[in-house]
Amino acid sequence: MIAVVDRFQLRVPLFWWFQAVGWCCFCILSVLVVSPYIRRPWELGYQGPEGLFADQGVMCLGSFLASLVLRPVCRSLAQQSLSWMGMEVRAVGWSLATGSLAVLVVSRFIIAKPEPVELLEACAKTSVLLFLWCNLYFSIKQSQQLAREREHLQPVESKVVDQNNGEYASRFTVRTGSRVQVVSVEDLEWIAAAGDYSELHTRRGIHLLRETMNSLERQLDPARFVRIHRSRIVSLACIVELRSIENREYVVKLRDGSPHRSSRTYAERIEGWLRRNH
Repeated sequence: MIAVVDRFQLRVPLFWWFQAVGWCCFCILSVLVVSPYIRRPWELGYQGPEGLFADQGVMCLGSFLASLVLRPVCRSLAQQSLSWMGMEVRAVGWSLATGSLAVLVVSRFIIAKPEPVELLEACAKTSVLLFLWCNLYFSIKQSQQLAREREHLQPVESKVVDQNNGEYASRFTVRTGSRVQVVSVEDLEWIAAAGDYSELHTRRGIHLLRETMNSLERQLDPARFVRIHRSRIVSLACIVELRSIENREYVVKLRDGSPHRSSRTYAERIEGWLRRNH
């Protein structure tokens, strides 16, 4: 029986291409660093160049395996509602622990026997390398998530905002191809910035407008909507939970289950709403 494999099933995720290129560059750099000692390997404690390059290969392999161990940790951190500083602090801790453990394990398999000071230096360098890897992971995943959200949104050709008594918007009319969709403000749950567009999240779906967050904030009734971040506006009626995290920042949970982090810049608006409702 002949198996037919669709070429789309063999598509490798973008993250793995970046990782492959990055680790290849790291291995090449490792070889270049020790290349001056090829003719005098005894200066580094080796009898011949074969042992020198073998140790470099083992160290590169150890660093790569350590990054694989960190991958589920990074995925878990990216899915949590953490502030940027909180995510970075946790990434530093995990990178330090994983890097130090990787160095201690690899030191058992290499030919050279490093001194304690050299081991400490290797732990620091490996931890920094893994921390940079974590940030690369966060950046790629964030870009991929934004790209997926845009793919699910239909392209918008034009938009018209209907005004209520010339004061605040009561609905948005979105033209998509030959269709005209009317989005009532009553259905709005939250709004997110998406580059040059803004995403209107409603009970029935998502609509994309070529409108800035500042413009939408002016058009929405402040008694019903509040801006909690430069990229978020939420409906006050949809807020079901607030959780304080740090520096007057909150995690705002809406009735659709989505969490949104507020920034300190807009903390007064959240706190003012809390005072009015207590």
